[in-house]
Amino acid sequence: MFLIFYIFLLQPLNTFALRLGECQALPLGMESGEITNMQITASTSFDRQSVGPQNARLRHEMDSGAWCPKPQIDSNSYEFLQINLDRTHIVSAIQTQGRFGNGTGREFTKEYMIDYLRPGSKWIRYTNRTGHVLMTGNFDTVTAVMRQLDPPIIASRIRIVPHSKTKRTICMRAELHGCLHRDGLLYYSTVPEGSRMGDYDFRDPIFEDNQLFTETGIKRGLGLLSDGYVADSSPFTPSNHNASWIGWNKHQTGGTITLLFEFDQIRNFSEILLALHGHRLDSIDVIFSQDGTNFPLSSQISSLDRLAANSTAKRYDLRIPLHRRMARKVRVTIKFPGDWLFLTEIHFASGPMSHIPEDYELLSNETNASFDNPIEGFIKVDRNLMSIIGLCVLFVIFILVIFGILCVRKRKNPEKEDMFQQDVKRDLIITHMGGKQTTHIFPSAFSSQYNTNLYATDKTTSTSVSTKSTSSIGKTTPPTWNDFHFPPPPEERIYAEPCMTLPLLPSKRRPQTDLRSSMTTRRPKHIDYSDEVQHYATGNLFSDMYGFDKIERYHFNSLKFGADLGEGKLTRIKECFLPVNKQPAVYKCAKDKNNLHARKAILDELKTLSITAHPHIVRLLGTDENASLLLELMPLGDVKQYLKNLAQPLPLSSILSICADVCSGMAYLESKALVHGHLTPSHILLSDTLRAKISSPRGPSHPAQLRYSAPESIINNKFSSKSDSWAYAVCCYEILYQCQKVPYENLTNAELVENAERVLEGNENETVILRIPEAVPRGIREIISRCFDAHPPGRPTFGQIYTFIDRFHS
Repeated sequence: MFLIFYIFLLQPLNTFALRLGECQALPLGMESGEITNMQITASTSFDRQSVGPQNARLRHEMDSGAWCPKPQIDSNSYEFLQINLDRTHIVSAIQTQGRFGNGTGREFTKEYMIDYLRPGSKWIRYTNRTGHVLMTGNFDTVTAVMRQLDPPIIASRIRIVPHSKTKRTICMRAELHGCLHRDGLLYYSTVPEGSRMGDYDFRDPIFEDNQLFTETGIKRGLGLLSDGYVADSSPFTPSNHNASWIGWNKHQTGGTITLLFEFDQIRNFSEILLALHGHRLDSIDVIFSQDGTNFPLSSQISSLDRLAANSTAKRYDLRIPLHRRMARKVRVTIKFPGDWLFLTEIHFASGPMSHIPEDYELLSNETNASFDNPIEGFIKVDRNLMSIIGLCVLFVIFILVIFGILCVRKRKNPEKEDMFQQDVKRDLIITHMGGKQTTHIFPSAFSSQYNTNLYATDKTTSTSVSTKSTSSIGKTTPPTWNDFHFPPPPEERIYAEPCMTLPLLPSKRRPQTDLRSSMTTRRPKHIDYSDEVQHYATGNLFSDMYGFDKIERYHFNSLKFGADLGEGKLTRIKECFLPVNKQPAVYKCAKDKNNLHARKAILDELKTLSITAHPHIVRLLGTDENASLLLELMPLGDVKQYLKNLAQPLPLSSILSICADVCSGMAYLESKALVHGHLTPSHILLSDTLRAKISSPRGPSHPAQLRYSAPESIINNKFSSKSDSWAYAVCCYEILYQCQKVPYENLTNAELVENAERVLEGNENETVILRIPEAVPRGIREIISRCFDAHPPGRPTFGQIYTFIDRFHS
């Protein structure tokens, strides 16, 4: 009975990649009410009750009959109606309608743009197959106008952005049409991206411009290979030059291309179908990664074609069985003999894994049938697969029982598992795509020497390991209007929590004194806009490709631990002593080793600190086998707690010295193209001589605090050295007031977001701007105030800021 249940768990619910014929495009629920009011938000509303976003339902006459943004719309406006679908959907059409208002309405939207969001992405501006961004809208207040989307949009959130060539008042109702996206493909990337020779440009014309990249700097997104359209005619037909095929020239690529596919979660793959044009292929190598980082050669399936040399160029489909491999990412390497290789679509037959056994290993023991037709032959293999899996599973159960007994015994003498080692436990399968079929099974010893990872290198211009594919393992409930009473920012990285990281040394907080008014400062509620938990794994972390092999490593058992120094949202901090000279240090580790956010935060901080060396950045002393951090001990803790607990305020010269130290450290990060991403006074630590050092430089892929974030970070999720300079200016404001005043102390979280919107709109009359104290020298006051420029290019660099502060301070 257990065997039958186990085999059932291993069977995927087969779905092929996006096939528009199988997507029954139905209304998604704006008109019917299946999309709730909490899922409909907007940038602004002229009046929340009468023309708020909840009234933007197609063919409904609620209140005043539509959603109307507060300002008038022109070509530079960015007002939007946002629809949160909760799950990823295929959106194939959008229907819009003006405000009839029972005969009183005159407003409608003549044209609009579309922005959309997928798990792990930034907001993406939609461009159709012909290269147009603007969609034609309505011509009156009554008629509902539907616009088909070609290619369709794969997204979990949609923004309809009204546009007008002249300034005018607009209102809108809307409906989305589509279906649930079931195959899980979120992104793919191609190396190289396509070839261009003379008049022929066979690069991907509809590939998303989303500014997302792999760890090696290759663009990630969706395009021709996943748009649901399969071309039949030759790529050299004039109508197909730039609309249907991606092509690679052998002389430009060496006859080899690599494609990486990223999915929403670990899935069970049974086959891959490629729609090609060209000669038969030399070979295809398909390799799998469950953690999204490591691609063990032991998981590879290699298909060799012995008839490739005698083939002619033609349009054909190729189906490769994937033998129930489990993976989150799939890498496909294709070698071709002809002058050109063309692809129009790639489909995966896969299903989500509802249950993954903890010690499950898929055994590589396959038989192959002889065939001449590449599609029919592989279908024969799948029909016999159930009996093979049954025998394999029976063997696996026996092994797991033995393994379980050994684990129980081993727990009596537990040892730390070293994450620097990776064993290859499976064998390499080689099959053939034509002619007489044979199977070669190479042992682990053979495959280990070729175990490489094409996508494992890092860019030093980023402070985070960029695995932007997002998992649905730990989905959280999105915020509601009842919680916030304002539209959420466009991305899930801004937190309104008062403090993200606790000080290294504990200290008692005394009550805050509001020096500007007698009103009690309102504590912002914790806002977590995270829709999905990012998946991250630490396997093969200390390879030479990361440069982590140069970091001093200590065994956990060799460290002597002292008192707990505090803990943050994700991390725990302890005092420790290194085995060499009993040097005091700080041990920083993930609070919960199973929390993927915590592990990624620690690893990104480790990655950044390993390539930085500056007197005003906390020094990395080493790490242990768990990839925890060993940092230098800063005796006075963070500047915020230190200043708040002083009996007498520090003199201005000492305060300016702290600001200069922080600026010096930030200038160093800026010179190395590294973004801190969430600088606050809690991340500024003090030595016993009052010299300041920056801590926790994890990059922009981690939660930032709302009150310290630049407007473009809050609204558009843009992080750069210029957004760091805004955060630095807010820190200076707080430090110059001896940390006795909270930045924007009279603004709630909702008002902070609205203030950020007004800054970006250039509405200076209604914008709240922090004022640097008059006691600060004029030159320093002016250069710090310039950091609050609404346009990031107008803000000074940290090098310029440091020149002013150092000169005046000296």
